[in-house]
Amino acid sequence: MEFLDKTVTSKSSNLESALHCIKNDMHNNIIGIGGKGGAGKTYLLKQINNELIKDPRFEVVVFITCSKGISEERIQKKIIGNLHLSNNISYIERQQTIYHFLKERSFVILLDDLWCCVDLKTIGIPNPMKAVGTCKRKVVLTTRLIKVFEQMKVKKRIEVDVLNWDDALCLFKKKVTEEIINSDPLIQKYAEDVVKELGGLPLALIIIGRAMHDKLDPREWEQAVKLLKQARLNDLQFSDENRSVFHVLKFSYDNLKTNTLRQCFLHCSLWPENYEIQKDDLVKFWMGLGLIDEPKIQEAYDVGYCYIKTLQTICLLEMCDGAIKMHDVIHDMALWIANNQGEDANKWIVQVGMKTRRPNNEIDVSGDTEILSLMKIHACKVSIFATCSSTKLSTLLLNKNYIEDSKTLQLELFPKLTFLDLSSNDLESFPIEICKLVHLRFLNLSNNIHLNSLLPEELGALTNLKYLFLQYTECTFPRKVLSNMKALRVLDLRYYSMVESLQTFLGLQEDLQCLPDFKALGFSFSNSSTHDFQEFSQKVSVPIRWLKLRNCDGKTLSFSSFFLGNSHLQSNLISIDISYMHDVKFVKFEGIKKNPNVCYLGELETLSFDDMFDMKEVIWKRLNPKDVFPKLQFLRFWNCIELTSISWVVDLPCIRELYVARCDNIKQLIRVHELKNSGVKVSPHLFPFLKTMSVEYNSKLKRISDPTITFPALEFLTVFHCKLKKLPFNSSNIPKKLKLISGDEEWWNNVEMEDGGNKSSLQPIFEKLW
Repeated sequence: MEFLDKTVTSKSSNLESALHCIKNDMHNNIIGIGGKGGAGKTYLLKQINNELIKDPRFEVVVFITCSKGISEERIQKKIIGNLHLSNNISYIERQQTIYHFLKERSFVILLDDLWCCVDLKTIGIPNPMKAVGTCKRKVVLTTRLIKVFEQMKVKKRIEVDVLNWDDALCLFKKKVTEEIINSDPLIQKYAEDVVKELGGLPLALIIIGRAMHDKLDPREWEQAVKLLKQARLNDLQFSDENRSVFHVLKFSYDNLKTNTLRQCFLHCSLWPENYEIQKDDLVKFWMGLGLIDEPKIQEAYDVGYCYIKTLQTICLLEMCDGAIKMHDVIHDMALWIANNQGEDANKWIVQVGMKTRRPNNEIDVSGDTEILSLMKIHACKVSIFATCSSTKLSTLLLNKNYIEDSKTLQLELFPKLTFLDLSSNDLESFPIEICKLVHLRFLNLSNNIHLNSLLPEELGALTNLKYLFLQYTECTFPRKVLSNMKALRVLDLRYYSMVESLQTFLGLQEDLQCLPDFKALGFSFSNSSTHDFQEFSQKVSVPIRWLKLRNCDGKTLSFSSFFLGNSHLQSNLISIDISYMHDVKFVKFEGIKKNPNVCYLGELETLSFDDMFDMKEVIWKRLNPKDVFPKLQFLRFWNCIELTSISWVVDLPCIRELYVARCDNIKQLIRVHELKNSGVKVSPHLFPFLKTMSVEYNSKLKRISDPTITFPALEFLTVFHCKLKKLPFNSSNIPKKLKLISGDEEWWNNVEMEDGGNKSSLQPIFEKLW
């Protein structure tokens, strides 16, 4: 977790020692970094990574987060992905691919958070002790467990200890802010008392510091000292160091404003440690549990995003490439709290990201079990048994496994289930036993790509079901089934290839119109003529939130005629994905004098053009992009081979992420003369919020924009397999927030600043991609 600050200097000797061993010590090729949870092992390993990716002596530097229960196969897949090698191959083929790629290269493999021994040879990593010629082979790992050092034959160990007093106080003050600390002499005194109680542990200093960042009353600080002292007394009864830390960190949990927010935090622990959870998936999860229940669907998402921001601000969650995740110590603490501070181990059973520890993957559910999460176990046959005829089980997560037959789950034994996630499995038929779970409020069967069936009429018995997700399945509904599900609020059928005709949609819509609280539909409309598309848009009378349009046969896709002022589309759509329209050469936005709002999509946040092979241009007539898409944040062009320019995107006021890939005819993304011709005023203030820009596999791309256009908010720039010769800024206007430039090493060595200035100041933030 990237909590530690560069101002903390007591770890510098550890960094120097590790780098010296990696670069110069020919005898110690497997290096171990140890220390208690929250001491800063991951931070040190990331510092090592950041230093080594700049070192030309190492051709390959790979950082892998392992966590509990990770298998050699999973590490293989992560390495393959990191190196951009072929991953759709067998276990043995991956082993050979990794070995042959690394065997004659100097490499460093960084394995973070190992809990057990892994076989480097099985993974495909050449023996670090048998380097060939001048090649350097190094493996660096972090762990809390001495036995892992022994099993991995680590000879060089680096212990990450707690911070000394001065560094601990400095870190704590930074997290609370000097303004709060200096606001009262009593607060200054109590702040020092808090630091003493935290014992120099970086994670605790950060978490508690953020919990106190808004406390201006000295009495609140005095109470915090008392509670932390009490936590230390509780520590004495535990030999487990994690529980000792938990009692201290629980202060931050107790300090959350509402019980709902506490429950939202606890339920994040149902994902694997260090798992990157997409924000929308997390909010959807909270909604399904009933933790968020707003009258409008967008209001529910807004509340969920606020909860995520609050938990992130106080460091109980961290941001990671737009997603969020939990530090492993925070993750374990959340489960400890959920299980009555360890008193009731069966209340929440969570085994995620691993093979089950039970023989034959059998899981016993006691009468006290309320939540069971077996996410990402990757077990083909999971069997669940109830050891008591009366079970309290209300939440069951079995997503991302290889479950083929639902009968092994014995769902009929859990009549009180309200939340069931069976997404991303290999189900071939609809589990009929689900129809008897009459208390279900949330059901997710998405990404069961073999699930191809007519859904049973008995599904209409689920009269309490609010959320039904069937993305990437080929299920069809009998008529009148949906109209019986009176509580249904959200139905997501995106990428639903069975819906091919207008009449099929109209029948589905007729059933949905019978539902008093229906709020959002995710839908794909495909294999139709231009006329069918227009008729579809005119007859939509249900709130479509997510829309995928595919396979229109006309030469021009006219947004103006398509949306034609339909309020059900305009006021609800948040995402549009346009794809596989092979005949479409032009996408057209054209204003109509009599109806200036004909093509206003005021809520749209995401727009994608994928596999639009013949699309040459996006045309704007009597309309401005800023008026059509006032809230658009994410824009993607993928595999639009004939596209030559996207200059119009500068007129999107809220654009935050731009992704352009496999658009082989684009030589320059944004051209000033095109902007002037269209009436857009060119100024340095364009792109005020653009945070992420990725350009990949654009074979002719030589330039992003003209020098007059800057990117003041840019934080992340990725350039991969392009001929880009100049960076989109010069030495005097480098974006102040720029954090990372990723790309080919050969490209980086040859690319220039826009004004020809020295790019050496950017070297520390460059990360090479393979």
